[in-house]
Amino acid sequence: MNDVATLGIITLLAFSTPLIAGRVRIPAVVLEVLAGLIFGHYLGLIYYTEWLNFFATFGLIFLMFLSGLEIDFALLRRNINSTMTGIIYFCIAFTAAILITNRLGLDLLFAIILMTTSVGVVLPTLREIGITGKSIGQQILISAIIADVATMTILTSYAVGIRTGKFSYEIFLVIGIFAAFFMAYYAGRYIIWYFPEFISRWFTEDPMEIGVRGSLAIMISFVGLAYLIGVEAILGAFLAGALLSILFRGGKGLNEKLYGMGYGFLIPFFFISVGAKLNPETFYQSNLGLLVTLLILAFSVKIISSLINTPFFGFRNSVGIGILLATQFSLVIAGASIGYDLGLIDENEEAAIVFFAIISCLLYPTIYRLFFGKIDKKITEAG
Repeated sequence: MNDVATLGIITLLAFSTPLIAGRVRIPAVVLEVLAGLIFGHYLGLIYYTEWLNFFATFGLIFLMFLSGLEIDFALLRRNINSTMTGIIYFCIAFTAAILITNRLGLDLLFAIILMTTSVGVVLPTLREIGITGKSIGQQILISAIIADVATMTILTSYAVGIRTGKFSYEIFLVIGIFAAFFMAYYAGRYIIWYFPEFISRWFTEDPMEIGVRGSLAIMISFVGLAYLIGVEAILGAFLAGALLSILFRGGKGLNEKLYGMGYGFLIPFFFISVGAKLNPETFYQSNLGLLVTLLILAFSVKIISSLINTPFFGFRNSVGIGILLATQFSLVIAGASIGYDLGLIDENEEAAIVFFAIISCLLYPTIYRLFFGKIDKKITEAG
């Protein structure tokens, strides 16, 4: 009975949180975590059952799948200079994060977490301001994409190394799934070229929903392969989404169906379950300092690294880029979940990381909006 009641409560929360989020103007996923905290921890109405564990796990996998689907590889190819700048930015920021976290006695996981950027929050912010198509907006978006791809790969490699105890062996495991990705890519191109009528069914109104079924088959296949190879399932899901993105960029109808399935049903289970597992009382007693430290580190590391954009956009614009790139959410929470499962962090540290993700998701885009209104917009009008 607890299973049915819990699933019923979560579906009601999944329905209502976007409606409330639209009125208070905060991301719906943030409200889902907070709803899980209130209804799970404080009210005791959400029980962590096997069914919830299944839906939450599948929601995380689908979240990473959609994250890969968001990657615009054509954007990276069109803006080679911006792509190179984004890569250099990531290398500088990651090096700084490693040095600082090591000095503070924190696990490498914290340096990896600091490097993520929530494309799902950054992109709406850029659209709201109206600079998505401008050169500075493109640079921010490309840097965020590179940070997501690189962080996902590094996080998976580190998790495999911890699990197997062989950090040299992990490289071959990760290479294996990337090799499968490229093989699938070339096989996909072959199928598109020689069987265009079959592929067209993926993007037209089809009563059997071949496109959705095929997309899910690709995702599950990569997740299964990741499991067999011994790497994190989220990397397999992420690569499956990236594969669909690079092969079928522009498949708007199919993407909308997948987003509807993910954000409309599966993904809320993950975020609400994360909130339900939080224990703020023990967190406040022990790790409030860690939360503040993470917020400061994310802010400072991203700003310092973003100064490489100064020759192109000026000092103040470059600081603004760093502020927005400090926005983190989904991948941070996924990393915290993986770190806890591997024993790298305890329950309180996981809670600190989740609260850090929530606050950064609300704080840094707001600061950027205020900051952007005070800087020279002439630079942003170019490109």
